[in-house]
This record gives sequence, C-alpha cells and structure tokens, in this order.
Amino acid sequence: MLWRSWAKEERISWAKRGHSRSALILFLIVILVGIEAVRRIQLTKNRSVANQAIALKKLEAEFRDAQRIASDWGWWDDSYAFIEGKNPSFPSQNLATSSLFDQGAAMAIYDAQAQRRALQVGLSSPSRPPDQRLVRCLDSTARTRRQLGLAGIRVICSDETNNLYVGFATPIGTSDNSRSTTATLIFLNPLVEPQFGTHLKEELNRIQAQLQPIPPAGVIATGEPLAALKPKTFGEDGRLIGVKPANSQAEQLRELNHLLLQLTGGGLIALALRLSWKLAERRQRMLLRQKERRATQRIRRSHLALIEILEFKAPQSLPSPDHSPAGQAIEGSTTTGSEPAGHQRVDIQLIANQFEQILGTARDLVMHDALTGLANRRYCIEHLEREIDRLKEEQTLLVLLFIDLDKFKNINDTYGHRIGDQALRKVANQLKALCRQGDFLAHYGGDEFILILNPGDSQNASYEDLAIHAKQVAQRILESFEKSQVDSASPYRLSLSIGITISDPHHFSSEDIIRKADLAMYKAKASQGEHIHLFTAENESNPLSDHRLFTALQQACEASIEPSRPDSFRILFQPIVNAAGEVLAVEALARWDHPDLGEVPPTLFIPVAEHYRIMGRVGWQLIKATLKTFKQLIQALKISPNQLDLAINISPSQLTDASFSGQLIDAIAAQGISCKSINLELTETAIFSSTAAVEINLRNCREAGMRISLDDFGTGFSSMGLLLSVKPDELKIDRSFVMGVLNDSYAEQIVDLLPRLTNSVSMTLVAEGVDTEENFQRLQQMGVARFQGYLFSEPLNIAALVELVGGKRLTIPLPAA
Repeated sequence: MLWRSWAKEERISWAKRGHSRSALILFLIVILVGIEAVRRIQLTKNRSVANQAIALKKLEAEFRDAQRIASDWGWWDDSYAFIEGKNPSFPSQNLATSSLFDQGAAMAIYDAQAQRRALQVGLSSPSRPPDQRLVRCLDSTARTRRQLGLAGIRVICSDETNNLYVGFATPIGTSDNSRSTTATLIFLNPLVEPQFGTHLKEELNRIQAQLQPIPPAGVIATGEPLAALKPKTFGEDGRLIGVKPANSQAEQLRELNHLLLQLTGGGLIALALRLSWKLAERRQRMLLRQKERRATQRIRRSHLALIEILEFKAPQSLPSPDHSPAGQAIEGSTTTGSEPAGHQRVDIQLIANQFEQILGTARDLVMHDALTGLANRRYCIEHLEREIDRLKEEQTLLVLLFIDLDKFKNINDTYGHRIGDQALRKVANQLKALCRQGDFLAHYGGDEFILILNPGDSQNASYEDLAIHAKQVAQRILESFEKSQVDSASPYRLSLSIGITISDPHHFSSEDIIRKADLAMYKAKASQGEHIHLFTAENESNPLSDHRLFTALQQACEASIEPSRPDSFRILFQPIVNAAGEVLAVEALARWDHPDLGEVPPTLFIPVAEHYRIMGRVGWQLIKATLKTFKQLIQALKISPNQLDLAINISPSQLTDASFSGQLIDAIAAQGISCKSINLELTETAIFSSTAAVEINLRNCREAGMRISLDDFGTGFSSMGLLLSVKPDELKIDRSFVMGVLNDSYAEQIVDLLPRLTNSVSMTLVAEGVDTEENFQRLQQMGVARFQGYLFSEPLNIAALVELVGGKRLTIPLPAA
C-alpha cells in the first residue's frame, strides 16, 4: 500500500515540475558528472607523469652508482697492469673473489680492439654458464664505445629472462690519471635487486617495462613514440634506449569505473533515503489522519449527546434512576465525573514533574563544566557569594585555594588538546578525591581550579590556625600529585602551584578574594622550589604589590598617549667603553617615576608587565622614549648619529609580535637615526623560546642593519647552542662571571675562553658589571676589549653624561693603573 502510494506521489511530483525542469536537472547532473570525469582523468595523467619522473630519478641514481663502481675499477692500477699484460692473475684474484657480484652484477674488460680479456658474471658457476644475451650486450657495448670514441657511455642490457641491467662503460687507466688506454671496462648491475623493498621494486618494474631500444633510422616505428634517455644510453647492438610516454589509459579506465560505481551507489543511497523519507512522511500523514478521524468521531458523539441533553430527548432505552443522561459522562470529556477529573489532575502533576526535571537538567548543564564535571566559573562565583553571606552571619573567615597546573600549555602543544583534556580530567578527579565533605571544588577555567574549604569544626579558629590548616591541605594535594606522578605511566608530568587567601567576608567581595588568591598563586609560581604561597595582609598593604603596579602601569601607558601630560618613563644611559676609555655605545636603562610609588626600578615593573601581558604596550612606550631621548643626547653632544651606538633591551613578548620589526624600523627612521647604530639586546630566555615570529623579526632587523647582542651570556639554558643557532653580533658576559674572575676558577676559565671564541668569529665581546679596578685589569689581561660598569659611570641622564664626556671626544677618564 505504502509503496504504491509513494510511486503515485513521485509521478505526480514529476508531472507538477514539468518536463523542461526535469530535463534541466538531468542536464546539470550530466554536466557535473562530466566535469568530475575530466578532473579525474587529468589527475590520473598528472599522477602517471609524476610517477614516471620519480622512477626516472631512481634510474638515474642507479646509473650514478654503476658509473662510480665502473670508474673505481677502471681507473685502478691493477686493472691498468692487467690490460698491459703485467697482472695476468687479475681476473682470478680480484674479479672472482669480489663480493660485488654476489647479487648478480657483471663486469667485463676489453682491449683496445674491443676483444674481451676478462669476464665476471654474478650467480654463474661452472655448472651454470653466464647469460649469453648479457654477454653479447657487453661485447656490443665495447664495440660501440670504440666506434664512437666516447670516454664513457651509459648502457642498459637485458638477460634471457628479460631482466634489465644498468651499467657504465669507462676507459682503463691509472689511479692518478697519469696514464690511460683505449681499453674498456664495463660494469652492469641488476635494475631490480632482491633486497629492495616492495614499493621500490614496483616502481623499477614499471620503468623497466617502459624502456625500449629506439628503432634504427629508416625503420618505421610501431606503437607509441619513444623519447631518448638523456644522457644518451645504449643498449644491445649499440641502439639508443628510449622511454615510452607515461600511459595512464588503464588507470583512467579504472578511475572512470570507480566514478560510475560511486554514482551508482550514491544514486541508490539517495533513492533509498528518499524512499524512506517519503514512506515515513506518508506513514505520519496516515497516522495523523487516523487521529483526526478518531477525534472527529469523538466530537460527533459528544455533539449528538449534547443535542439530546439540550432538547431533552429521551434515550432509546429507559435508563435506571442512577444512570440518567445528565449523570452520564460524555465520551471524550475530562471534566465530567470524578474519575476523569482525577485523571486530569494526575496528568497535570506528571507534566509539572517532567518540567521541573527539565529545568533541573538545564541548570546543571549551565552550572557545570562539561569536560571535568565540576562546577564552572559561573557556579563558583555564585557559590562564593552565598558562602560570603553565610560566613558573615557565622562570623567566620573564608579560606580559598587557587590551584594552577604548571606549564600546562606545553602539554597541549606537545601532545595535543586530547591529551591535555585527559590531563585536566585526571587533575579534577584527583582533587575531587582529596576534598572533604563540605568542601567546594570548581574548574575556574583553562588550567585553574578553585577549592573553598569547609570551616567545619574550625568556625571559631584564629587566622593563624586557619593558615596552618590551609597549608596542610595544600601540602597534602602536592604530595598526592607527586606520588601519582611516580606511579603513573603517562608521558607528561604534572605539577601544581597553589595560592591561598584567608579573608574576612565582611571586608572583601568575591572578586577581591579570587584576585588575592590568584596573586598568591603567581607568587608560588615565581618562587624557587616553593609551590605554595599564602596571601598576607602585608602583601595587600605593600604599595609595590603586583596588582597595584599593574594598575599604575596601565595608567602610565594611557597618560603617555596624551601629548599634554608628562611622560612618567625616564631614560638613562650607561656608557660602554674600550680599554682607553673611549665611549663606543650607550645602553638605555629605563626608570619609572610614579607620583605615589616613587621611582620604580625595571626589575619590578617589567616582570609585572610580562605577567599581565601588557609588555607590548609598555615596551613600545619605552622604545619611543629611548629613541627620542637618544636623539636629544646626540644633539647635546653635537655629534653625528653614526658616532655613537645605542643598545636597547627587548623583551621576549615583544619579539613574538609579528609586526614588531616593521614598527621598530619605522620608529627609528622617524627620529632620523640609522638602524646601523642600534644594538638589540636579547636575553637567552627570549631566544630559547624562539618561534617563527621571533625568527622573522630578528631577520628583518638584521637586514635593516641592526646588530643582535646576547645579554647576560652564560645564565640561560644552552649558551653555546645559541651561538650556533642565533649567531649574534655581540656577547655581553654576565656580571656574575665578571665578579668571579678574581676568586672563582670556573668563572675565570669561562671568561678566559670567550675572547678567543669571539675573535675567531668576528664577534664583539662586552663585560658588564665592571665595578672595581681589579676586575678591569684582569679582564684586560684576558683579552676583553669592551667594558660597562660603575667603575666608568653609573646610568646618567643627558645633562650628566654630556658633562662627563662632552668636549673630551667622548672619552671617560680611567682610574690610574
């Protein structure tokens, strides 16, 4: 029934569309199929040509190997002595005993008249004579070389089983090329050897079938034209060898068959899907009609019963007193009689329960992290705010642990996000197992988790007791993870950093509490060996705390954009001098003058800018201020820009910006300074974490004329390896080595080697941190030529530096020796 109705609907549908529309659809399908067929045929042709090119390259490699072996034997004193009649035992002692012929190779030696003097064919024996067809090819090759008078020729021969051999014919001479003859040595090697892999054998067999002798002149060629191999290659009877053009007809036919099968299969699948859809649609329509029919029948019966009641018609049979028409329940009604009404209440309650369950599921999905199953950030903040309200009433302090996975990004980058997700689930499950009853654990985002401890029996505990308890919990978490790493077979290792905050809920909001715990966690990360840090009141009151510095840095960057407001960054210059005190360059050193915080050294604000990822903005403010101040220094000294070099410190995060080099070159040009006067000082850490953007920036800066200086050399990851990969123009010896040359034999040996190393590769060497005359004298004895330190000058502003060196031809007075 359904099949017949579907076929009928299809006929009606096609008739409604019209014959022209159906023909257009079929035409478009044919066009698309034709385009796909042409595409596949062209792809097959290209693949065949590419495969033949690869096979010819492999054939070329076989020829080179044969030429090398033939030349080694042909230009050998023993071979020359044999052809001169002075070494008659050469065939028996040299040829017959060589392992070169174990895989079927062949070699023959001919005199000047192309007469064979020696022959060695692999896999032959007294009971198994050499292949005669192969021997005839060797003889004809010797005659061909003699007739053509060529120094060496390539040759391809076939044995009686039609296996190809590739080889080379070379004249014979002495190993020092002082004497040569017109005699010939020919070496042949099987094209397909037993030790080759299956794929290589298939490729060589394919090219073997395509190699054929070119017909002599005057002979009409049949079949496909042959293209002569280059360089010229000779076969049996001295005929040139050619290669057939790549033939892909069989593969094209196979591709078309595949296309036809795919179209047929796709058509059948589409037809089956359409049939199933139409049958399902038809079935639904029939079920709907049946429901509508039953509903219509109920309505009709109810309508008839209502008419009988309104017209007070008596029923056909007399009812009993308890079954009057008014007391009868009309079929289909849900409001008359106690049982239908009860049924209505049950239905409403069931719907209400289901709706409540759906709402609960939706809330669970919104409030929980799908990856770990823990509460997500939104739920965590809501719970924290409720916990703050509850603890306010109980007069209890709140203890929160901020947990972060160390170097989790490396796991994602190395093993992929799937392994990273597994690591997060593993951490979540392990933390969940360590939680006590009443503790709240949430996946705050990324690689961060928050644990809110349940006060429990310690509701009236002091701050010190809660701190001890929180540290014990944190230590228990770290120990559990360390033990699991030992027992785990995972390729990665996990470590945690935990920040702890104990807050009075009356004085801090949820945002403040999380911020303090986050700062404490980063303090734990920055500490050496300590993975736990408790945020204390002293941290909060410290005017140089990380968050206050971050806020002040943002304000300083915004203020520097407005020309009317003074720049809060101040640039000082420390000279770099030679042994005579001549100033060769100056290093720009930044100072930050804040109206409330005072002078903030770069050792404090640079790490904060890196941590909060605003180093790009801060770095550009410093670079612009440096270039502007350096131009003012050049003008104050009344010298040309190329008389003094400028060293600028560049941070790792600046180098990762792909547009950094272009903006830097533009900023230098805007101040009228030459790029050749600029030295970019980089730390080993910045180069060790090199990316494609870092390499591009360094290359662009070098091409513009800037020099690369490796700062703090010897304190990074792999100093000597960086010299090979980066090839810097300048090395700056770290002050720790400079200070140790007088009392540390290790530092003394390192520094003693560096001048010889840098001189051999034309690299400049600078010793920084030279603060005493003894260090200066010892470094000179070791061969160091450039110096920087407080012995010569502290970092100075423009006026002080001009007063120090102005009018003295940029020379600083040195201490008396």
